[in-house]
Amino acid sequence: MFILKKSLTRKIYKYTDKITVNALKETESTNKLAKQAALGGAKEGYTVIAERQTGGRGRLGRSFYSPDGGVYFSVVLRPDISPQETTFITVAAAVAVARAIEEVSGKQCLIKWVNDIYIDGKKVCGILTEGALSKSGEKLQYAVLGVGINLFEPKKGFPKDLPIADSIFNKKVKKCGIVQKNKLKAQIIAKSVNFFFEFYNKPHKSDYIKEYQRKSLLTGKRVTYTQNGETLIGEVLGIDDSARLIVKNGDKTTALYSGDVSITNVEGVF
Repeated sequence: MFILKKSLTRKIYKYTDKITVNALKETESTNKLAKQAALGGAKEGYTVIAERQTGGRGRLGRSFYSPDGGVYFSVVLRPDISPQETTFITVAAAVAVARAIEEVSGKQCLIKWVNDIYIDGKKVCGILTEGALSKSGEKLQYAVLGVGINLFEPKKGFPKDLPIADSIFNKKVKKCGIVQKNKLKAQIIAKSVNFFFEFYNKPHKSDYIKEYQRKSLLTGKRVTYTQNGETLIGEVLGIDDSARLIVKNGDKTTALYSGDVSITNVEGVF
């Protein structure tokens, strides 16, 4: 295990100098460890990486399936922003990871608002941003950016209750040696953080917001969404410059800041 950690870490540092790596074979949650490190004073860029999580978490308190074959990493951030601006961390990360996957795999990615990355209609990546407020409550004390990517199909395949889950690389690549696998992992991690910090350090968000809008999986789709406790069906018109999902339901147009949205096959007039 030590050799594996050393090999992967060395390869990551070959491609990026943006992060400080703590690479593990397995952990309960990389976000949990990164938050503990942030509370302990870890500097921006400290990154926990694992090949498997036993208690991975996603948005809205859901569990996040994190088997062998994936790569899971969480980055400590010290942003000078208000809590309301944290959405842009997730948006920047989604564009960064999508770019990295495209460059390494050659496959086209789409982003399902807010935080999931899809290839050919299947989910290959989820992103979760968490943080803590400063004592004043006006700024963030820290944020942790968590990314989970399905690189290879797990040994027993994906569970039947996760029909939309898929991996980036096919079974032929899955059978390649550990050196090649570590190279692919290192490249995707490094490219993701390189692109992310390029966006993160920009005072203007227009570049990656426009790319986020272009890569929207939901634009033009009929979706089911929840608003004020009511489940509704509407058509997605697009994403605005504040990263809100614009949905039309009848004569009413709504801008969603957050929530759970799923594509539906229900017919209707929107």
